[in-house]
Amino acid sequence: MFANMDILLDGLYSAIKVQNILICIIGNIIGIIFGAMPGLTASLAIAVLIPVTFGLDPITGLLLVASAYCGAMFGGSISAILINTPGTVAAAATCLEGYPMSQQGRGGEALGMAACASFGGGMFSAFALLFFGPPIAHLALKFGPSEYCALGVMGLVIIVSVSMDSLVKGLISGVLGLLIGTAGQDPIIGYGRFTFGSIYLLSGIDLLAALIGLFSVSQVLILAEQKRDKILAVSKISDKILLSFGQIRKVLITILRGSLIGTFIGALPGAGATIATFISYDVNKRRSKHPEKYGKGFVEGVAATESANNGVTGGAFITMLTLGIPGNEATAIMMGALMILGLRPGPSFFVQGSHVAYGFIMGLFVANIIMLLLGLSVSKYFARLVKCPNSVLIACIIVLSVVGTYSVNNNMFDVLVMFIMGILGYLMKKTGFSPVPVVLGLILGPIIESNLHRSLLIAKGSWSIFVTRPITLLFLVVTVIFIILPFMQKRKAAASH
Repeated sequence: MFANMDILLDGLYSAIKVQNILICIIGNIIGIIFGAMPGLTASLAIAVLIPVTFGLDPITGLLLVASAYCGAMFGGSISAILINTPGTVAAAATCLEGYPMSQQGRGGEALGMAACASFGGGMFSAFALLFFGPPIAHLALKFGPSEYCALGVMGLVIIVSVSMDSLVKGLISGVLGLLIGTAGQDPIIGYGRFTFGSIYLLSGIDLLAALIGLFSVSQVLILAEQKRDKILAVSKISDKILLSFGQIRKVLITILRGSLIGTFIGALPGAGATIATFISYDVNKRRSKHPEKYGKGFVEGVAATESANNGVTGGAFITMLTLGIPGNEATAIMMGALMILGLRPGPSFFVQGSHVAYGFIMGLFVANIIMLLLGLSVSKYFARLVKCPNSVLIACIIVLSVVGTYSVNNNMFDVLVMFIMGILGYLMKKTGFSPVPVVLGLILGPIIESNLHRSLLIAKGSWSIFVTRPITLLFLVVTVIFIILPFMQKRKAAASH
């Protein structure tokens, strides 16, 4: 069930190679920059970096986007603390204590605690991935086509039902992704579908072009709407960022509690870091010896939110790598990155790609150590980046998106697809639809379709295979529950009023 020592040592050796350490440094720097700038997100950082992973070793490519993810989750706290504007949505709870601390001349202490707590949450969740990933992956030995088909359906339904305000909108987004994913050749008989006479669509919609369009280009269009002409006033850091052991010792229990909450909630598909940080803040406030200090610039509050913030990263990787169900938007994009690198996240990932899996997990420890070192040494310099005007950000992102999309296949048609998907993503965000189910439809659609065909071939056309196999039936029952649950909650809420 668990990895033997040889596999772990092999993974550690891969993680501490010079090129992988350098790539973790680069990824963290880019992630912190994207996280610190209001309007940019961890998802955007990952989407922009995906083209860079081409030609890299799979472990190196994964560590680039994963370290950018970890760095961005911490980077959001920089602007939250210094200008009361969270760089990422997940850092909103950090504003509650971080900004009052900076107004009191304790911005350095707040940033130092954010870095240490983020490190604690990241390391805790990496250990959780290391210990809980293999047992879950062991179930892969019992999975056949019907299980994979049911799992794909369950993953899609869970995301659209728990990550959206409206189940109907979520289902529409998911179905739209499935429809877009049908373009190209049938996976079984090879017949062309929805190609509209274009040879470029015979291979289907390019996943990278779709990802960059839905998340990068759409965000550029949203940034273009925002006016940010005035220079933001950044609180000066007059105190030390480096904390003493005594300061950290006082909040160890808080960091541990926040890390546990973040890891658990991160493993729940669709829950996300924002929910985790506010729950951690509330729980730690209730368990604190000094709850009256919360809201007035209490360093314990920063530890509570930031430990949960980065605790989500490893938790989200657990479900993404072992079940193929992303925990949040960032890991949904990373699923695309894995598939572009020729890897398939899901139950067989730890079995068939154990070298990559354990190299990646051990690399997460390295990435979090580097994030801590960068956070404690250069946070004050990253703080200056929040003054960067939107016009510069837009130009940089567009150039990176176009070059990255074109460089993969040297095909301008992919660039056209990127812009079309960008406009689609923009319209979806403006009307309350999430692009995440669309991405999942693109990724899971072919998996569901091909395994549905195989299941029916095995059962000689009988649909009974989906109710006679216990694991398949379990996945379908969970799917039905997640479809019915939102309606039951609405009826209960209506009855209470």
